[in-house]
Amino acid sequence: MKTAKVVKLSSVLDTVSAEPLTNEAEADLTGCYISDLLSDVLARAQPGVLWVTIQTHRNVISVAATKDIAAVLFTCDRRPEPGIIAEAEDQGIALLRTSLTTFEAAGRLWESGLRE
Repeated sequence: MKTAKVVKLSSVLDTVSAEPLTNEAEADLTGCYISDLLSDVLARAQPGVLWVTIQTHRNVISVAATKDIAAVLFTCDRRPEPGIIAEAEDQGIALLRTSLTTFEAAGRLWESGLRE
């Protein structure tokens, strides 16, 4: 059985030049999942991962909570509304945003060792 490499969320902030939107910067990440399709994330994402997406609506928080996703990174300089950010904080889900494209963020995350 493979043991997942654990990466601190705080290190991801520098890797993708991200701005934290919530106060959950000390989460442990066990992998990364990239998708904009909510049903795909529900079917395939593992607990504890960093989810990378451009979607910023409320359902992102619902899916993240359902799957026990540790953090969500919004790419392309997207930012959810304040109420959505507050809901994520209530659920203990870290939110970040970066001006990088999803492709650029994925490359940097891969290079940093976040590969599962």
